[in-house]
Formats: sequence, structure tokens, C-alpha cells
Amino acid sequence: MMPNILLASKTTVPQTGKQIIERERLNAILHQSTAKLIVVQAPAGYGKTTLLSSWFQQLETTVAWYTVDQTDNDPIRYWKYLIHAIGHSLQQEASSRIDSILHAQPQLPLEYLVDALLNELSLSTEKVHIMIDDYHHIFNVTIHQTMTRLIDFLPEHCFIYLTSRSTISLPIAKWRLNHCLLEIGMEHLLFTYEEAKEFYENLNKQLKAKELQKVFEITEGWATGLQLTNLAGFHNVDDKEFGESNSNVIHYLMNEVFSKLATPLQTFLLYTSLLEQLTADTCNVLTNRTDAQLVLLELDQQGLFISRVEAKEQVFRYHNLFREALRQELSNRFTQHDILNLYEKAAVALYNNGSFLSAIELALSGNVFIYAEQWIQEHLVTFLSCGHSTSYVNWIDTFLTNGYEVHPELMVMYAYTLAALHNLEDAYQTILDLEQKHRSNQWMNKSEYASAVDDFLGVKAYVFVMKNGDLSQAGEYIRQRLERNPVGSKWDAIFIQYNQTEPMLFRTNIGSRGKLLSDEQAMSFFAKFRTGEFKNLSMTGYSYGMRAEKLYEWNQFDELPIELEEALRSGHQFQDAGLLVPMYILKSKIAVLEEQYIVAQGVLDHAIETVNERYWIDSIRVMKALLFLREDNIVQAKQELAKIEENVYKDSPFYLLVKARYLLMKGHLLEAQQLIIQVQLQAQQQEQLSTRIEATILLAICLAEQEQAEEALRTLHQALKLAEPYNYIRTFLDENKIIPLIRDYIDFRRKRAKDDWDEVTLGYAYRLLDYVQELTPVLEALSAREQEIFSLLSEGASNKEIAEQLFLSEGTIRVYLSGIYNKLGVKNRAQALLLKQSK
Repeated sequence: MMPNILLASKTTVPQTGKQIIERERLNAILHQSTAKLIVVQAPAGYGKTTLLSSWFQQLETTVAWYTVDQTDNDPIRYWKYLIHAIGHSLQQEASSRIDSILHAQPQLPLEYLVDALLNELSLSTEKVHIMIDDYHHIFNVTIHQTMTRLIDFLPEHCFIYLTSRSTISLPIAKWRLNHCLLEIGMEHLLFTYEEAKEFYENLNKQLKAKELQKVFEITEGWATGLQLTNLAGFHNVDDKEFGESNSNVIHYLMNEVFSKLATPLQTFLLYTSLLEQLTADTCNVLTNRTDAQLVLLELDQQGLFISRVEAKEQVFRYHNLFREALRQELSNRFTQHDILNLYEKAAVALYNNGSFLSAIELALSGNVFIYAEQWIQEHLVTFLSCGHSTSYVNWIDTFLTNGYEVHPELMVMYAYTLAALHNLEDAYQTILDLEQKHRSNQWMNKSEYASAVDDFLGVKAYVFVMKNGDLSQAGEYIRQRLERNPVGSKWDAIFIQYNQTEPMLFRTNIGSRGKLLSDEQAMSFFAKFRTGEFKNLSMTGYSYGMRAEKLYEWNQFDELPIELEEALRSGHQFQDAGLLVPMYILKSKIAVLEEQYIVAQGVLDHAIETVNERYWIDSIRVMKALLFLREDNIVQAKQELAKIEENVYKDSPFYLLVKARYLLMKGHLLEAQQLIIQVQLQAQQQEQLSTRIEATILLAICLAEQEQAEEALRTLHQALKLAEPYNYIRTFLDENKIIPLIRDYIDFRRKRAKDDWDEVTLGYAYRLLDYVQELTPVLEALSAREQEIFSLLSEGASNKEIAEQLFLSEGTIRVYLSGIYNKLGVKNRAQALLLKQSK
């Protein structure tokens, strides 16, 4: 029998509080839609009702609101409430007619009732928005059938809104294909970071950025999670176990969601809450069931805080807070021993299914350390070779934090991984700890650790090179390792990228950050890698690459091509961009010396096609820009610099110094000077000698351009002082405008000799000039005008600058240069300048 009293609260639009933020992006979706059915589906607490009640308050139009509960599965009760809500939202005349439909029940069949309602709605001239909240409570087939009829024949000026926690048993797919449906899901309702920030600001909560980011990550933008977190007072915002400590969240989820589920489903949720990702096979093993796939799909349909990670493979995950609430309930219901067994069972199931990483992570989180250590040892090389270095460090940190005695082999590779991640201090400390442990228990003398000792010596050499650039000490450790006649090492099987950021190898730690060792010193170390068991290691390729760069810097070209090609071969073998990019850059520099600018650009274009990482592509683009500047092609240089999108790379010294050169050519001297000084100070702090020398040379040129002559010479003196101990040559000569400044420096020193200038020998400055002046006997064959042109050419002047100084056209200068090259027996500018090397 139909009730005589209808609750007003079920047919009243809920009022939103003043602290509710306007979801502008969601309002825009609703505003732009012309769909007659709007379905908002998401789990509890995602703000479905709040969104639509706020939306209706903005519309200022007719709204019929009906909040459904479990008692409304009776079709007569359901339709009576819905018709009552619609009738009282319309004008008096239409309302009276709709009320008359109600009084005709129960004599009229439901289909006639729906048709009569549709007829009355069609007679109305005003827009009607019909809201049915919490439709997930409806499971009566008759109600679904009659609702389908209502929606199918709904007049154009009427709109129906349905909210639900689970999938609605209506022909959604049909309406989706007919383009009469708007769906707003969980992914839309999640708060963005900015919305979360606005939410707390409305509550007068001034969260620090770190606190807000932590809350946002844990709640994943869940509206109720943000509200309950606010009630928690943020006292545990930095706690790793924040989700477990938030009693408000747990209480809500347990009472509003978990407690209303059947016991078998509760057990399923509790057991599987240990898993970060849910697959049917693992869940079956963990819960002793065979129907986990069906259960997961049902959970997904019900919207029980579960989402798909991989749609095709049907891999799921629980919402962070829901999973933590389940884990808290698990700890309340079971003993620690039972939970440990459950972790072990789950980890083994993951491992047996081939999910090695997930198995290790789960074993560590459940303190199943024996299994975790065993699995890590079995797959160590694979993990590190596939780039799981950070995970590996975190795993070992977990062992150490819990006081677990870690196998020496794993500790050796821990030191290596720390160094590879540029955490050199901790890597060095780990080496010292291993040596201290040897003094206490003599582990290095035990036969079962022989392989670990071999690894230890190799890793120790690596750490010393990376930390101090100490090749001599590292060479001693390699010698000790070779004397042990090692059978094989896991360390050898792991690819090491010794260079992760630098466009030139001698800027790296293994290149001693610009402190160029003599050829004899370097080869005493590198020779060990070019023969025997080490010849196929990635380090061997770097030995060729670093020597190639040094030969170029020292202006020695006889052996350079061989070293360069061997380095490129190794770079391609290991697909190591950290080796390939510097070598392609070096190859382009050599082409430029021969004035083969098109070839040089082609080399760099090929390099861009060879590497994939955006950072390295940006490095190559910076070099392309530098080559264009060397050609006096400012326009294309600017275009190349504009292609660099990564803000990270725009802070690199290489980019900043090329940009400074561009600003110098544009005449923006103060801007250029500011960039150069920035790089110079940074290089000094980082003890990066090569960058410091380059920046100081550019600063001298910049000061000279500003007609600060003496300050420019003092700055050049500082560059020479830094460079002379390591015989830098090409870093000076590659800057065309430095040659006249070196001449002025020599004249200044000769005329005004002072003790404080004796830190640099004049012979070093003369040697630099000799590389461009040793053609004097040959030049006697040139006419006076040709000698004048060649003199300017040797000072680094461009064709345009020579033409301007001599009041000639660039075409005339090119004719003169052709004659000069012919008389000198060379083909281009670079060969003319390098002619002395063959004399």
C-alpha cells in the first residue's frame, strides 16, 4: 500500500555551504552539454551530490530533486516520489495535472503512468531538470524498465540527472551511441591540485606547499578525503603512514562502505589490501578463491574505490585511503603472525607469476626479509641494467633501517648504485663500512665471498674516480683485481653510464672535471681497459672518448680519428647517449676546423636521430646553435636555441655560455656578462675547471667589447693562469676574438712587467699565438693586400668584418681568399691556420 506521507527531505535540493568551492571546469562541462541524460558515477564521498546541487543553484531554473534510498525499490513508491518531486517543481497548473496522475494509482499500469507524465512534461514550456540522487540503491528491474521509457521519450526541454556509486543497470551504451548522454566519472570529480589549494584556503587553512602536496598525493583528490584530512588537523602530514593514522577517514570508509558489504567480500578486500596492484591470479592465491576476476569486475561496477591500472590486462588498484583503511582493519582482526604469513603468501604468489619487482616490494613492506634478499640477489643484474637503481637503493635502505644483516655482494652493489646516482658521499661511506666490517669479521677472506671481493675492488675504483677523479688510485684497485684472476663479476655485466649530463667528457668526474691528465698518466689507467677482460666494458669506450677530446684540446690530430671512432663504436654498442653525444659534438668541431660547416651540421642532425632522450637532443641543438654563431649566422642560431624546451637544460652551463655568445654578437653586452659571471661562479663552486676557463675567456672578450681594456687583460690572465697547468689550447683558439686580445696581453706584459703577472709564463701565451702565426715565411708569397686580409683572418675576423675594415665587398674578400688559399696550397681557412703543424 502506498504511504500517505512523503518525506520533504527526499524531494528537496540540498543546500551547499559557503565554504564549497566552485568547480569551474566541471560547470563548464555541464554548461556546454546538450545531452538529455547526465550520469555522474563515482564512489562515496567524491562530491557527486555537491556538484549538482551547486550547479542547480546557479541555473535559477526548475529543479525536481529526488534522493533515493534502499526502501525505494518498490516501483509504486519510487514513481510516487519522483512524480511528486516533478509536480511540485512546476507551475501550479502543470503541478495539479501531475498530482492527478498520482491519485489515479494503483488503477493505472506503470507504463500508462510514465506516458501520462511524459505528456504533462511535453505540455510545459519551461525547462525542467530532474535529479535522481543515489540511483545505485535501485535494483528493481521494473523501475529500470520504466526509467528507460521515461528517458527514451523525454521532451527536448527536459533533462534527467542520475548519480550513482556503481554502474547503472540502464542501457547506457545505447544512449552513448545516440549522443544523448553526458558521463562525469571519478576522474572528473577528483580535485586538481589548485582546487585542493582553494578548498583549504576557503577553510582558512594556510598549508605549506610541501604539506599540501603530501595531502594531495594521499587523498588523490578525493573530496571527502580532503575534508576528513582537514578534521585530522594535519598533525601527521609528513608521516609515511599518514593514511593509517587518520581515524576520521578510516571511520568514514569502514562505516559508509565496508560495513555494508557481505562478509565474504569483506574478507576478499582485507586480504587483497596488501597488494599495490590487483590481478585475478594473485588474488585467487591470496584468498583461496577461483573467481577473483569476477569479484574485481563487480567491485569495479560497484565503484568500491577501485580503478583500472591496465584495461586490457584487467589490472586494478585500490584508492590509497581505502587501501590503508583496509590494512588498518586487517591489523585489528588478525594477529601479527597471521599477517606475516599473509604477506609471505602474497609475495610468493607475485613472484611465481613473474612480478619480481612487486614481490620484492611487498616482501619488504611485510618484513619478509629473507625472501626479499634472495630475490634481489637472483635478479640484481637485470634490475640495475633496466634502470631500477633508485628502487634498489630504497630496498637496501629498508634492510638497513630494520637492522637486517645484508649480504656483502648486495652492499657492494649498493655502493656502486649510490655512486651511479651521484650520491658519492654515501657511496664512499658504504665502501668504508665494508672495509670496517672486513676488519671485524674478515669477510673478504672467505671463499664464498670471492666474487663479492672482485666486485668490491671494481666498485671501489669506480667510486674513487667518480668522487675525486683519482685515476692513479683507481688504477691500483683495478691492478689488485686483475691479480686475483677473477672468474666473472656481476659488476662487469652491468652497463654504466659514466656521463649523464655533460656535452664534453672531460667536464665529468672521470674526466677530472677539466684537470687534463698527461697522456702518460691517463693511459696508465686506460690501458688496463683496452686489453684483457675489460676491453668490452662501457668504461673502455670512455677511455677512447676522453683521449679523443684531450687530443683535440691539445691540437694534436694524428691519433684523434682512431680514438674518436673507437669511442663512437662503443657508444653505439651500449646505446650510451652520454658517450655518443660528446663524440658527435667533437666530430662536428673537427669538421668546422676544416670549414666544412654543412658536414658539421649533418653530423649533429645524425646525432639527433640517434639518441632519444630530450636532454641529450637539447645538448646537440645547443651545439648546432654554436656552429651557426661560428658562421656568423645569428638568425639560425636563435632558431636552434628557441627549439630547446626543457627548463632543466636552460640552466646548464653549455646552454648559458652559447646564449652569452649569441648576446655578444647581438651587442647585448651587459646581459651576456651577467650570464657569463653566473656560470663562472657556479663552475668555481663545483670545481669545474674546464667550464670555468671557458667562461673566463668569454668574460675577457665581453669586457674588451665594452672597451674595458685593462680589466679584459686581467680577466684573460686569470683564464691563462687556470689553463696553463693543463695546456689548454683549442678552448682559446676556438674563440675567434681572443687572438687580438692575446696579442694585447703579450704587449702589456712586455711593457709593464709586474710580479703579480708572473703566475702565467709568457711562453704559454706565445705558444697560443704560434698556432696562428707560424705561417710568416709562407706569407711572403702573398701580396701586401693579401697579407693584410690574411692577418685579419688569422685574428678570427669573419668575411663580413674583414670587408667592413678594408672597405671592400664580401664578394671581393672571397676572391682574395681564394687566391690566398691557392698560394698557400690549402683548400680552406682552417687548413691555412693549421698549416704550421706540418712544417
